[in-house]
Amino acid sequence: MTMSGKTIMLLIAHPDDETRSSGTLAKLVKAGNKVVIVIATNGDKGTHDASVSPIQIAETRRQEMTRTAEILGVEVVWLGFPDGSLEASPNLKEAVFRVIRQYRPNVCITFDPFKKYDEHSDHMTIGRVGFEAAYLADGCWYFPEHMIAGIESCKPQEVYLFNPEVENYTVDIRDVYQIKMEAAEAHLSQFKGKFQERMESLVATGRRSEEDLYHERFHKVYDSDLFL
Repeated sequence: MTMSGKTIMLLIAHPDDETRSSGTLAKLVKAGNKVVIVIATNGDKGTHDASVSPIQIAETRRQEMTRTAEILGVEVVWLGFPDGSLEASPNLKEAVFRVIRQYRPNVCITFDPFKKYDEHSDHMTIGRVGFEAAYLADGCWYFPEHMIAGIESCKPQEVYLFNPEVENYTVDIRDVYQIKMEAAEAHLSQFKGKFQERMESLVATGRRSEEDLYHERFHKVYDSDLFL
């Protein structure tokens, strides 16, 4: 049974990464949960048009993400690191530990950092840092400056990895499918208003099954009773 009254945090690298699990997020919001999307980078490399500057595309993507968040009913936190250069640095770790401690999520969702192949190292990095921080954020001597600032240590009870190497949990998003499509279409700079068309054409041409449209797959890490 889908949880209710909880706080769920999605840790991603770029605005638009949430599309991989946005149907699940929409279901969680619909069930009465608070959902926070934490975006590590500002998306300033997200264009193939050299006439668009990094500053311009970053602002465009921020505006698109604001619209996406409105559609999904979620809150967005930007960490502001440059696109394409995420490293498991002390600065990134501190920022992720801090945001987890500030929001105290019951569940964290992030990229599977153990997947054999991924097209973008930023995905693997935020997955690794997010996974580690969810495990260690209750350790008071990790970034003790947080204690001084009055930010208490905490530990999420569950972690889900999306885009997983090994799937062990599936969410049926049929009832929020159109919300997912509308939210994805808001990323005009990335999908040109053709996200739904592209997804459904994969089914029509046999490259994906219809089940792939309506199911989002995860790896549930711990044996908690917090189910997406």
